[in-house]
Amino acid sequence: MGKANYINNNSGVANHLVKVLKVVEDIALEAKHSGSLVLVNPTATTEIDLPALSSIEPGWNVKIVLTEDTDGSDTGMDQKVNIDFGSGNDIVGQTYAVDGDAGDIAVNNDDFIACSAAATPGDRFDIFSDGSRWYVNGFVADASECPFATAAG
Repeated sequence: MGKANYINNNSGVANHLVKVLKVVEDIALEAKHSGSLVLVNPTATTEIDLPALSSIEPGWNVKIVLTEDTDGSDTGMDQKVNIDFGSGNDIVGQTYAVDGDAGDIAVNNDDFIACSAAATPGDRFDIFSDGSRWYVNGFVADASECPFATAAG
């Protein structure tokens, strides 16, 4: 999988800085990435694979934020980003849209959040696990650009 660049790799108790991970291409997150703020500035269609539930402890969590590093224009992403929860895993959660849409909710057989190239920098997803399922709260400009899905977009 792809390369990632830690801006701050500190997760120590004495230093309360958040681990910031910049991602520009496909990446498979691991147990060690728990607690990270994952900034995704894709150079092409990018997939972020969450770790297998069997490989992490309850409480594993990340915050994924879409970014273009240049501006936050509505529909300004230019590339697709797919967050893969793993085939057949339970996902409990929803996304809230600021454009007045109803948002979206995870249903049976959803394995992805499939953000289109028209998603908006700043769209974000708070993801954690209790060890047996995934929980998601998303805040997006337009829910139709970042739906829960059965396949990558």
